[in-house]
Amino acid sequence: MTVLHARQRAALEQAAGWFGLLQCEEASVADQAGWQAWLDRDEYNRWAWAQVEQLQQRLHGMPTNVTGRALHLADQPALDSRRAVLKGFALMVGTGALGYAGYRQGQRAGWMADHHTRTGERLNTMLADGSRLQLNTASAVDVLYSATQRRIQLHRGELLLTSAADPARRPLLVQTAQGSIQALGTRFAVRADGASTLVSVFQHQVRVTPNGAAPVVLDAGTQCRFNANQLGAVQPINAGQDAWSEGMLVANDQRLDAFLAELSRYRPGWLRCDPAVAGLRISGAFAIDDSDQTLRALSTTLPVRVVQTTRYWVTVVAL
Repeated sequence: MTVLHARQRAALEQAAGWFGLLQCEEASVADQAGWQAWLDRDEYNRWAWAQVEQLQQRLHGMPTNVTGRALHLADQPALDSRRAVLKGFALMVGTGALGYAGYRQGQRAGWMADHHTRTGERLNTMLADGSRLQLNTASAVDVLYSATQRRIQLHRGELLLTSAADPARRPLLVQTAQGSIQALGTRFAVRADGASTLVSVFQHQVRVTPNGAAPVVLDAGTQCRFNANQLGAVQPINAGQDAWSEGMLVANDQRLDAFLAELSRYRPGWLRCDPAVAGLRISGAFAIDDSDQTLRALSTTLPVRVVQTTRYWVTVVAL
């Protein structure tokens, strides 16, 4: 395993910045002189620039499913070059790991993604085309826009997307391990749950295409879970299902064990429901940014008590 120290990481980031600048058609003679002065200033800078050169050489010898992501800068705006090169560095020299295996591990974990959230964190951002992207807890996506399509790769977690009209009429797709979801002028959520994907449509329609099955169009007010080979039954969405985007968790006569399973997504550690109280029903709207307060509220509305062994080990049991 190759572990980079702080000076190496800083030099790599600077090298990526210079690469992005020099790739621009507007790069000036002064820019080239500035790069040369930076290169001559420090041995770590020369080492980092050597990684840029090696990156360009080695990518041509790697599998296309690896190089495709790193070389995607060919049809990206010049300002994206720095990000692409940094991801290429992660592929080649790693940030704490070396080579292709480290790159794949980083992508699965999400720490190399364009946008990501930690447990209990949410993100609300506007994409380049005007679409609004919201990420739920512990989620990670890459945004891959080109001249022919707009694609969002959901590596883990859940997103809520409000699509914007595109003057170039490029299709807007969300890709998961199981298939793709195409926006048809819509607002919808996609949740990656291990071997399956859940799609919930709040406005207009989406087209769901599993990797190994025919596409199906979902209408507003419906949802469907699918795996790589088939779609499950189309069902109505639950009231308040998108309330997480406003910081709320809504329960409508929900089993306690199911509610706690959802709440556990927003807090680190282990949140367990004793089978003796799993079937109790709960309704209400709860703030997900303060899960401790939500747990205290349970003990005042249900015949349960919260046993907190540590901050990270909590069990809800009968009184």
